[in-house]
Amino acid sequence: MSTLSQFMSGGGGGGEGPRNAMKMWTSAAGGNHSQVAAYSRTTNAYTWVVPANFDPSVPLRVYVWGAGGCGGMYGSSGSSYGGGAGGLAISEITSLSAGDNVTVTIGAGCRSYNGQGGTSSFGNFLSATGGNAGASSSNNQGVTTQGCGGMGVNGNVSNWRGGYGGYGANSSSSGHGGGGGSAPSPDGDKHGFQGGHATSYQGGGGASINFNGTYPYSSYCSVGGSGTAGHGSSSVSAGTYYGYGGSGGAGILGAGGRGASTNSYSNAGMSNDAGGDGQGSAIWTPNFILLGGGGGGGGAATTQSSENCGANAGCGGPGAGGGSAAVYNSSATNTYMVAGNGGILGGGGGAPQYGIGGAGGNAGGGGGSGYGAYPADHCNHSWGGDGLIFIQYKITF
Repeated sequence: MSTLSQFMSGGGGGGEGPRNAMKMWTSAAGGNHSQVAAYSRTTNAYTWVVPANFDPSVPLRVYVWGAGGCGGMYGSSGSSYGGGAGGLAISEITSLSAGDNVTVTIGAGCRSYNGQGGTSSFGNFLSATGGNAGASSSNNQGVTTQGCGGMGVNGNVSNWRGGYGGYGANSSSSGHGGGGGSAPSPDGDKHGFQGGHATSYQGGGGASINFNGTYPYSSYCSVGGSGTAGHGSSSVSAGTYYGYGGSGGAGILGAGGRGASTNSYSNAGMSNDAGGDGQGSAIWTPNFILLGGGGGGGGAATTQSSENCGANAGCGGPGAGGGSAAVYNSSATNTYMVAGNGGILGGGGGAPQYGIGGAGGNAGGGGGSGYGAYPADHCNHSWGGDGLIFIQYKITF
């Protein structure tokens, strides 16, 4: 049995196992690129040269995740569903030799409410499609559903579908955005999880690699993002003088974020605390992967007479979802709150009308917005995360 000290110790072994080297690609932009560009954002390929001391007796293990879908809202257009996550393909490759070149392509995260995340690929060996945006029902490896997840293709170990975005509804007075779906876990034994469904005035929580996003208890109740060791929780109520957020789900290696709080008293005083980010860390080694983050805490908002008090949601830790943004009443005057982003592979939190859904982490889906969000190539409103490729192999010394 491996121990944490073995994973963190020197020597290059990366814990018990045959491999002692690794490499990761996390960004679709492989070089200089325009920061303000059209929706036709290009994906730049990398080239991996197999090292001269590569040991072909141990199969190269490859994980390929597609990019996440964007939340499904642009102004008054869209469905408010959360974005689907990218799929995952895993292979063990035995045909490579020292000096070979492999083209590595990372799918670009979706930035359009009715688009699709880009496909990631490792040479011609295996690939994974990106998730659909929340307002896109384009065919995605046989599925035609808004916010569906992408799918792994040609993996000789396993192929898995990314989590779907949570359901939402478009309305300027009671809109609600679904949480973003999570990408499949690197454990390679299950599909990704669905973002939390939303309800009137309130977004759903972002999904983690192990749990669906949480559904709000009722209107005006925010939810924490799901963690790698537990679901996020929902707050119970909000009132004229107070609002509180739900807590993030527990993480394998850390706690979930606390919920936000907002308070006011008779036009004389106000206080607010933003939702806490999920705690925990990630371990990536040549023989072992562990994502242990907690979910982000939910946001909070309250309004009383002429006072408006709000606090943003927290972001998820590695593998976890972001908390949902909050609103208290149908007016835009105490909204414009921001949901939490997902951690790597996690989904972004959803948001109510005039709120901004959280972005997905690598391969995670973006959270939906109930109304009035404007995702664009240069403005991160509910973006899906870029794809991800991770390889593990052996070299000789």
